[in-house]
Amino acid sequence: MPIENLLSSLSPGEKVAAMNYLWGELSAQPAEFSSPAWHGDVLADRDANPSREPRLPLDAAMDDVKERLNGRRAKG
Repeated sequence: MPIENLLSSLSPGEKVAAMNYLWGELSAQPAEFSSPAWHGDVLADRDANPSREPRLPLDAAMDDVKERLNGRRAKG
């Protein structure tokens, strides 16, 4: 079965579990997985142009991201 078909048959919760599993596998062997060159460009730009937004505690930042994502889903 092609991976696309397998993934499309999963529930949203199963897809998140699969994504977490894949991320764990990839991040366990960082020498075998390299980021694309443009990641370095994005990080350099963010270092050179830091956000003016106040820093949030992790829980508050996660809540903010969830709210933004839910807002995009509602629009899309």
